Amino acid sequence: MMVLICLLVPASGAWAASSGGAAMIGPSSPHGIATGGHASAVFSRGLRQGDRGADVKTLQTWLTDVGYSVPSTGYFGSMTKGAVQQFQQAYSLKPPSGTVGPRTAAKLLSVVRATAKGKGVTSGGGTPSSSGGSSSSAWVFPIKPISVVLGTDTWSLDQGVDIPTAGAACGRQAVEVAMTSGTIVQEGIDGFGPYAPIIKVDSGKYKDRYIYYGHAAPALVKVGQHVSAGQPIADVGCGQVGISTGPHLEIGISDSGGPTCCPSNQETSPLMESLLTPLYRKAGGH
Repeated sequence: MMVLICLLVPASGAWAASSGGAAMIGPSSPHGIATGGHASAVFSRGLRQGDRGADVKTLQTWLTDVGYSVPSTGYFGSMTKGAVQQFQQAYSLKPPSGTVGPRTAAKLLSVVRATAKGKGVTSGGGTPSSSGGSSSSAWVFPIKPISVVLGTDTWSLDQGVDIPTAGAACGRQAVEVAMTSGTIVQEGIDGFGPYAPIIKVDSGKYKDRYIYYGHAAPALVKVGQHVSAGQPIADVGCGQVGISTGPHLEIGISDSGGPTCCPSNQETSPLMESLLTPLYRKAGGH
């Protein structure tokens, strides 16, 4: 018997039906490559020992993010079951069976988000910085000026977070900046366009993870260049750059350990949303 798990999410999107099950979409957002704008359900079944698949890898990524480290293999083995049981015991989810049903999935997602907000993304913990300085510990919102960014209720989650701009602002009207310091390791991602940059983070909690900027054009820096938080690295691409429905940024973060791009649908996008939202507020977004 297949169990459909509907995860609770904040008001940054709306649930809609699709042929693949429940999906989270923004009310009027342009979308990227995932499924033409409709991200598939994160867990469309209960998960237990012996299962394989992208949803198992998502589970393993989330467990690791909240402190129950397991390899992201996509196979639900005894180590993953043990981590699930520890999580269930810690949050009084009874019985601690080691299987993932609706209550465990919803709680895990909420803890992933709370962990990102509580620990921040500075090198020493605490609140993420919204300054545009060059400090290696600073984190900033990835689009400037903030006035062209539509509100969080228009964002949607698939592989990354789709962020639309007011009036489809693009080019020099909507500049993409480095969220934190790091090195540009790649430009061009299949489906995201030939200019899409990827930054390898060089310090802090997310050191050595990769942040990708989908549907950007043109790139303003070169591969191998070190960049600081707030430094322009690309523009929001005008028109349809890569497989998209219009100008917007899809920004995502890799699983711990990589690869550079790209995670499965909603594998790491809830974490990225949790990083982006306070940065958006601090920058003056509404």
